[in-house]
Amino acid sequence: MPTTALPAQSDFAYQAQLGENDQSLQRVPLSLEVILALTRADLGDIAVFNAQGKQLVHTIMRAATPVQELSRSLPVHEFSHFLRQHSKTVTTREQSRQAGSLTELETTRTVPVQTRRKDYLVELGDDDTVPKFERIELQWTHEPAEQILELKVEVGNALDDLRVIKPRKRLTNLDAADLGWRSIEDIPAGYRYLHLTPLGNVTHFELRRVTGHYRATGSAPVLRHRIETKSLDDGDILYYTAHFPSQVSAESLRVIPGAPNSVISGQLYASWDDDDTRSLIQREFHQHNIENADISPSAPIRLARRPYRSITLSSATTLSAAPAIELIYPQYELLFLGDGNAPYTLAWGNYASVAPAGDLSAIIQGSLQQAQQNAGLASLGAIAESGGEARLAPQPTLPWKKWLLWTLLIIAAMVTARMALKLYREMNQSAST
Repeated sequence: MPTTALPAQSDFAYQAQLGENDQSLQRVPLSLEVILALTRADLGDIAVFNAQGKQLVHTIMRAATPVQELSRSLPVHEFSHFLRQHSKTVTTREQSRQAGSLTELETTRTVPVQTRRKDYLVELGDDDTVPKFERIELQWTHEPAEQILELKVEVGNALDDLRVIKPRKRLTNLDAADLGWRSIEDIPAGYRYLHLTPLGNVTHFELRRVTGHYRATGSAPVLRHRIETKSLDDGDILYYTAHFPSQVSAESLRVIPGAPNSVISGQLYASWDDDDTRSLIQREFHQHNIENADISPSAPIRLARRPYRSITLSSATTLSAAPAIELIYPQYELLFLGDGNAPYTLAWGNYASVAPAGDLSAIIQGSLQQAQQNAGLASLGAIAESGGEARLAPQPTLPWKKWLLWTLLIIAAMVTARMALKLYREMNQSAST
């Protein structure tokens, strides 16, 4: 079975050299210029070449959503906790002198001994702002200091509704370098309070500071591209339409009014072939910015996973200026395995592209997501033409077969007509004689 040769660097429309990186596994964020020049919806017409023009194994992934490590100081409320322990016998003696004689009165009584210890209520947050804490870090002192501190840990949303999550949590200040010895982990989400009660033979416990550590997930990185619309008058309804610039599908879009203090009201359609395949993506679309002079885009409108090629907005009224469409694409990254033969070059845009050079997931141990986080970041250099725009679409060819067929048909018709005319003349000559 014949094998298909991998495309060369000149088979792609554009190229850009990658910044050098010492790591073998590297990732390259794909810019908007790359996305807009691709000819395949699956981003299949991208390749990475080494200095000798050999294509390297790669895969394309979405850029990781940023996660930020955060911490906050938590309010602490102190309560006195009295413990009744063993009783103590106390003997008192009183002496008095009467009429020259000394008398002594001895009294013995049993006194209960109480120990005062402190327990603490920690506010994790209110009803709407309680994050999922990775760990709660404590700063405290206790006596005896060389003894391991044992705490009963409870959570709840009210003082009379607490549940135990750690019956005996053991902590110590003896190992200052290990935060695990001073932290409480696995705190369940959705609770406002954390109640800490010292246990055992601790005679003194003073909580000085509580810090909650958690993670906040940011917004996924995106690429934005603005396209202008053209108006189409269809009698009673005015349409504003625009064609998508890339085969790569946008995930969402925003409608941007063309002028301040304007109101847009209509319906939003998208098509993936021609007008007959138009699909309604939002009924009764409304967007206005009449409260101020600023131009306010609409909220993002999610697009279905279809190869849409154009967008159309109907309007019951004529707008003073045509609105624009902002397409929102995911931020993609190309992950590739270098072979030490730098500099590497990224090439893209090839209508005749074939499958990638290999499967990176079969080479890398572990998950690709973890590999993506550990990969070195390579920058995209200046963009230059490689094969040029001719590689973005096949060149139109002359329909010579069709023309040849029509030529043969015309010649055959002419020969037939000539033969018919000759036969007609011969028949007329025979009739006259």
